[in-house]
Amino acid sequence: MGEIIAIASQKGGVGKTTTAVNFGASLAQLGYKTLLVDMDPQGSIATSFGYGRYDIRAGILEVFTKNIPIKECIHPTEMELFHFVPSNVWSDEVDRKSLIGATNNSILRNSLNEISDLYDYIIIDCPPSLGNLTYNALIAAHSMIVPIQCEYYALKALGRFLKMTRNLKIEHNPELQYRGFLLTMVDKRNNLSKRVINKVRYTLQGLVFETMIPRNIRLAEVPFYGKPAYLIDRTSKGAQSYLNLAKEVVAQKVKKTEEKSDDAAVIAA
Repeated sequence: MGEIIAIASQKGGVGKTTTAVNFGASLAQLGYKTLLVDMDPQGSIATSFGYGRYDIRAGILEVFTKNIPIKECIHPTEMELFHFVPSNVWSDEVDRKSLIGATNNSILRNSLNEISDLYDYIIIDCPPSLGNLTYNALIAAHSMIVPIQCEYYALKALGRFLKMTRNLKIEHNPELQYRGFLLTMVDKRNNLSKRVINKVRYTLQGLVFETMIPRNIRLAEVPFYGKPAYLIDRTSKGAQSYLNLAKEVVAQKVKKTEEKSDDAAVIAA
């Protein structure tokens, strides 16, 4: 079964979609079959792969409102091992329908369970809110990555998000774990960035990824070129930082697997 990772934060503009696209592409580049699911009604994932409105066959809207199997909503990308399910919400009226359809918190979880054996990783890009769509994503996920922009207001919003996820974990998904908190839009020349980095690492201790994502023009160019940063310029700092993040996540998983094997060996002995 593939690991389902939600990219989540209640604050907008912290780099969720940028992380979802480029982290997913990096996993695929490392040889892992990866699916990206767009739960954000802004629909930026499709744009990041060069898809327009009329290129989309079906998406997350049909999963919630028409009971279409999510397998029928999967679209290819330029990378053989990287696929995505778009958010095909094109108007406020359609957005309301998707939210109503998502009131059943188990829909996405049940849908992804049907295809989880087909992928090594399933990445969910969440909307910047604590509504039905985010709840569906976090109830379906095994773990989550929380991007934190290196600015004061991003820190201020973190407390409420942590409280929400703690309650959701207790009530709906006790298996949900933090994969890590990811510092984004980092400019080490900026004293504020340095203070935020130190504050986050002190507050969250070992839960913060070693990898940090810098401000980088290649990451901003992803929707313009319709491809992940790795395919635009693999040597860029942005592309390399997400490749390092993917390696860090994979290394975490390998370490946990080894620890479980060691525990099992001790019990057997």
